[in-house]
Amino acid sequence: MPHWEDPIAKLGDDILARLRNPHQEPVDIESAGVRQSISMYLALEHTSQDAYDRIRRAITRNFAGAEGVDEVLSFKAVEKFIAKYTGVESVEHDMCPDSCIAFTGPYANEDNCPLCGTSRWDQVKMQASGGRLKVAAQKFVTIPIGPQLQAMYRNPESAQDM
Repeated sequence: MPHWEDPIAKLGDDILARLRNPHQEPVDIESAGVRQSISMYLALEHTSQDAYDRIRRAITRNFAGAEGVDEVLSFKAVEKFIAKYTGVESVEHDMCPDSCIAFTGPYANEDNCPLCGTSRWDQVKMQASGGRLKVAAQKFVTIPIGPQLQAMYRNPESAQDM
């Protein structure tokens, strides 16, 4: 089974549909606010969501009334926009807190790491909920290469470079 169909990955039907049926045409973004949102998101890729939101608030405050300023997207909204139009979605998986394994494939239903024995679950949250709330102690994110290549192929300039 491909990893994006893994029930542990919890990808919604809309995401799976976009992965299986990517957009074919180049994306044309007319809104200056949306273009600014994408530029900020890409420029701030190694910073926090809070940093993005503070810059967004500064832009809307300092450039009130400017073209597109009311269309600058929130962090979550720009992530959704980019995913929708590129087809590129991140896939999140639980992993051993000691980075031994990912709880996917044959380990998808394990509660403890088969290598080091460490619990998959955040013990503080689990104890606070009386064992009812199972939240992964650590996660990792992958971005499948297929949709990235499809997005690049859609753009004539990046397709030429491939």
